[in-house]
Amino acid sequence: MNDPLQYLLDRQEIRDLVAKYFSSADQRDFVRFVSCFVPGTGVDYSELLPVASDCPIEQVAPVIEAAMAANYGATQHFMGNHEVTVDGDRAEGWTYCLAMHELLPGHPDGDSKPASALRYLDRYVRTPEGWRIEHRRVTRDLAVSLPRRTGTAGASMR
Repeated sequence: MNDPLQYLLDRQEIRDLVAKYFSSADQRDFVRFVSCFVPGTGVDYSELLPVASDCPIEQVAPVIEAAMAANYGATQHFMGNHEVTVDGDRAEGWTYCLAMHELLPGHPDGDSKPASALRYLDRYVRTPEGWRIEHRRVTRDLAVSLPRRTGTAGASMR
């Protein structure tokens, strides 16, 4: 690490990239979603989806999009702990994510809210467009189903 300021800037840009990935999924903007990756990036989402373990992101994104459209109304992916090590124009890291989902009305799985604690294991590369994900593996550390909220939204906490 020659330049500590550049190291910090790189780490922040990578963190912003991961946040962009999560917000793109929640906003169902799959063009923006795929733009987080180097074209042709092999990803492993096989713990979550019926896809091969090293499939190009361009093939996995439509599967994610279709699964979300068929099953979920709102989703929120909360980015948690994030650790990244930058080495010049390459970096490696992991990110914890709490993924909350609201099933569509009338969904066969009922009235619950599935939630998963996920871990994203990534390699990044600096490109002319900025940092991008060049490889990803996703693991599910745990999965739970939360009951639908029954309280009053915006109620006073007094």
